[in-house]
Amino acid sequence: MDSNQQQTKWSQFLSLIVVFFFWGFVAASNDILIPVFKKWFVLSQVQSQLVAWAFYVAYFIGSVIFFVISLKSDILQKFGYKKTLAVGLVLSALGAFLFVPAASAANFWFFLAALFIVGLGFSVQQIVANPLAIKMGSPQTGAHRLTLAGGINSLGTTIGPILVGIALFGMGNKEDSAPKNQNLTKIEIVKNEYQTHKNELTKNIIELKKDREDDPAKVNEVIATVEKNIADLDTQINSISQNTEANDSQVEAYSSKLGEIKQRSTNITYPLEFVKDNLKLVKTPFIVLGIAFILVAVFMLFSKIEDPAKEEEAQIEEGSAKFSIFKYPQLYLGMLAIFIYVGVEVSIISNLPALLHTKEFGGVLEHNIAPFVSLYWGSLMIGRWNGGINVFNISKSTNMVLKFVVPFIAFGIIILANTLSGKDVSAFYIYAFWIIAFIIMSFIGGKNAGKTLMIFGVAGVVMMILGLIYPDKEIAKYFFISGGLFCSIMWPSIFDLAIAGLGKNTGKASSFLVMMILGGGIIPLIQGWICDFDKASPGGIMGITWTHFSYVIPIICFIYLAFYGFATPKILKKQGIQMGETESSAH
Repeated sequence: MDSNQQQTKWSQFLSLIVVFFFWGFVAASNDILIPVFKKWFVLSQVQSQLVAWAFYVAYFIGSVIFFVISLKSDILQKFGYKKTLAVGLVLSALGAFLFVPAASAANFWFFLAALFIVGLGFSVQQIVANPLAIKMGSPQTGAHRLTLAGGINSLGTTIGPILVGIALFGMGNKEDSAPKNQNLTKIEIVKNEYQTHKNELTKNIIELKKDREDDPAKVNEVIATVEKNIADLDTQINSISQNTEANDSQVEAYSSKLGEIKQRSTNITYPLEFVKDNLKLVKTPFIVLGIAFILVAVFMLFSKIEDPAKEEEAQIEEGSAKFSIFKYPQLYLGMLAIFIYVGVEVSIISNLPALLHTKEFGGVLEHNIAPFVSLYWGSLMIGRWNGGINVFNISKSTNMVLKFVVPFIAFGIIILANTLSGKDVSAFYIYAFWIIAFIIMSFIGGKNAGKTLMIFGVAGVVMMILGLIYPDKEIAKYFFISGGLFCSIMWPSIFDLAIAGLGKNTGKASSFLVMMILGGGIIPLIQGWICDFDKASPGGIMGITWTHFSYVIPIICFIYLAFYGFATPKILKKQGIQMGETESSAH
């Protein structure tokens, strides 16, 4: 490794991280679209995960295309980093604008195609921006620079779901989103859940009666179906009102009946024009995004970002002119690590709305999902802001103070943003305990990429297990959400380990790694497939629902990530590459 302690090129780096913000904004917004599309297009959980699949499979295809072209000509050296970035941004803008005709047609596959094109553009941007961020200064602080850029990415993931949630559902209602009253009896809680579902269906009927675009016969047929469900809800509500001292078995019976009615509600196919009307609000945020992509592309072309010198790419000569990933175990194991890391990061949150919608986790409806999505992605912001501190040339004592202060500033931004959107997130305050645990682990990991990855991988395993077994579901959900904290520094750690010693083949290696973002489309499908067992087997497994049990998938993923963090430094050491902690005047 080069020991040259060159300074970070801040003016150039700050221009670059604008791109990281948009990646986060769109990726997190997908988690709001998933339950919306699931509802209006009448999808199963695994079908709804095609949203993530379309977005992340584009990274794979885009990276394959990039690599094939680069075999004949080095794109980054021929066209330059700035121009390649601009092309990726324009491509993403095209995909964002396609949301307009997709919403007008109310066609799920059209939406997937639009997301695919956005992701295709992002794949080009990722291939360029990640190695460029690492090269904008000292190699020893490359991973921390990428972590800082990831912190800006996570600011986008925190704000994205809030703004998209406002665009789709309007400002929040503090009373509606407030934590459950702990003084309510079990039967009172169930009665409230009946009333909430009734209110949702009643709202749909009011809107259906205003529908003048669809076939009246189809509208009346749907109204009759919805009214039948409301009548069944009223019957049960009246029964509960006369049975306020219901025992546990009776409460369970009422809950089961509610589950049956909700299942019937999710199977209602609404008239096409009615669906179009409910999806039209999707257009606005993506029009704004498309325009922003174009503006940033223009900004990039005129920015002061310099392309890394060609000589830098040629510093380490390879024994063969032909590049093979099998010559570098750190790379092919890292490819699997990226596949699994992106997969678990996306899968935890894209299946969380389905988990929170279950009775055991409170039956949270679509319009109240955004704060939880924001907290999850905000957890990555907390972690990345914490890791990004290591980039700055500050004293060891200042660094230590900031390691405690900055995560809570980030947490405060999450709370403030959700509060300003009209949501009651007072229940989130308990999450401070998870943040403290994260800070302690970050000190143990230090600046050693392998050690940190191993520790956080083990922490991820523990959190997922606790989420599965903890009896209080109001607490259990935070164990799952904390997966965001422990995923936060994994990307730069894996990336830094995987490209170590690649020299002039860094660009090719980067395209292979970005290719593996495909995991974000595959692993959520697997977890979603397990969730759907609840339809055929509503009794669940081992006393919990299949949706809850599906979080065994993240456990398996975190185990491999911990292994990669443990094994790769040893592999690199055999190659004469030391990835240990570097000491400098800043620490």
